[in-house]
Amino acid sequence: MTTFLVSPTEFRRYTPDAFDAEVGRMSVLFYRHDAGTAGAPAPGEAWLSGLAVGDPVSVMGLETTRSFRACADPGTVFVCGDGTTVGLWNSMIRWLGDRARVRGVVEVPPRDVPLARDLLPGVEIVPQTEQPGEAVLSWLDGAPPEEITHAYLSGHGQTIQLARGLVRDRYGLQRFDISTQPYWATGKVGL
Repeated sequence: MTTFLVSPTEFRRYTPDAFDAEVGRMSVLFYRHDAGTAGAPAPGEAWLSGLAVGDPVSVMGLETTRSFRACADPGTVFVCGDGTTVGLWNSMIRWLGDRARVRGVVEVPPRDVPLARDLLPGVEIVPQTEQPGEAVLSWLDGAPPEEITHAYLSGHGQTIQLARGLVRDRYGLQRFDISTQPYWATGKVGL
């Protein structure tokens, strides 16, 4: 992840899509989850709306939590999330390449389903409902059996808590085989 100063007092973290340390450039695949919604935009959305192609921005390092680093071990990796995780999973799929298969489920607004399917091959893309996580949890209830070597759950915090148990039971995983990273939570600002 990398951190951007999006207002004089607020930071937001995003997943780099590509990084070139020699040239000093990176790209980030942003998911505009406030696009088309009423009300004031979130701080990251407002910052992004003010940028033009080619604008320089200051980046405050690259980092990842130790428990959320992708492993290139052979097998099948399971991913689970929402629209805020599309860039993360896209980057992981490309980084893993042929070293591991990626399967899982991601919910996005209905209008974004075709684009997310193109960006996340092998991942089931389901249209989100008004309740965050509802579509993901419903899919997990009837998920097809598969041998999974590791699971990564990210996005909505409350959904991750519920999905962790479902994924563990469905695929027979141990706690240490499931990595979680909440990006946001209902009722909390700045997670």
